[in-house]
Amino acid sequence: MVQYISWVISGVTSSPSAQPYGYGYGPRPAKDERNPPDETEAEKPRPEAKRDGNGSELTAEQKQMLSELQARDREVRAHESAHKSVGGSLAGGMSFSYQTGPDGRRYAVGGEVSIDTGGGGDPQATIAKMRQVIAAALAPASPSAQDHAVAAGARAAMADAQRQLSEQQRSESKAAGEQAEPEEQVEKPQDRAARGYAQQAEAAGGLISLIA
Repeated sequence: MVQYISWVISGVTSSPSAQPYGYGYGPRPAKDERNPPDETEAEKPRPEAKRDGNGSELTAEQKQMLSELQARDREVRAHESAHKSVGGSLAGGMSFSYQTGPDGRRYAVGGEVSIDTGGGGDPQATIAKMRQVIAAALAPASPSAQDHAVAAGARAAMADAQRQLSEQQRSESKAAGEQAEPEEQVEKPQDRAARGYAQQAEAAGGLISLIA
């Protein structure tokens, strides 16, 4: 029976000095700050923001925070996209957590991608699958602690599958060797008679009588 497990590959944990909400630092965002997978609102091109949500000119501090949020948004999206791209069919949708910036827009400050780390059905399939899980977990430029944990779990599963495969190959090799051993030769009556005729012929100088 194949067991499917869904682990979560978390987003990057570094944070801008403004410390927006997100995974790995600060409090988790409120429920309404979290969007369904593959939310694209913050991916839309943004004109340079010079005013806040009320139309007032942004202060120097707000502009600095906005710049950090925009950089964080790009970093989070690149991180999760790397997981999803390499994970292929094993990876689920991307999910992001957002913080509203001083310009009234929402920026991704945390994210995650689920990945199937269940067995592959047989040792060879499991080994191939775990290699892909490891590659997906470590795909971003700066894997998070959770990313490394997922990769470590996949390595352990792959090592176990490799042991199973080695045992299976040894068993098959042993069985093949046993089948290849020559069977004990049992002399048949006609062979025994032919041997007797040959011995008689040799004794008679190579001549033997054939009696019908």
